[in-house]
Amino acid sequence: MRRAIDPALRLPEAPDIIEAAEAVEGAEEDRRKGQAEGYPYREPTLGRRKSRRQRVLLTALIVDVESESIIRCRVENVSETGARLRLPDPQFLPASFWLVAVTAGLAYRATTIWRDGLRLGVSVEEPLDLNDPVSLLERRLRTFWMRAR
Repeated sequence: MRRAIDPALRLPEAPDIIEAAEAVEGAEEDRRKGQAEGYPYREPTLGRRKSRRQRVLLTALIVDVESESIIRCRVENVSETGARLRLPDPQFLPASFWLVAVTAGLAYRATTIWRDGLRLGVSVEEPLDLNDPVSLLERRLRTFWMRAR
């Protein structure tokens, strides 16, 4: 999914967990001073992800080709195998759909992994390049993408 992001738009990577643990002696005191009141400090983790997440703010389309429905959404972060999306309002979604990165012109087959209100996590497969469609499916997805641009 990271291929859909222009390198100039990427935010700096978070420091490695091991590097954070090996930080200077005064790091614990600095952490206490820097944390917001009421929010306990928590070491960053990968959780169940296989790769690190990259924070982004991109526009994408959720496309259900069978029903020809399109939902605009925001991509909040991406990893090599998935993304976290934010919907504009609560909506019913199929378990599996196409996620089209509007700026990059790439379409990913996405499967919903989790959902919490307006946010959902998806796993994605290898992308289809909509700039050069070769199959009927790619041409249909390209039509949706071109309308959204």
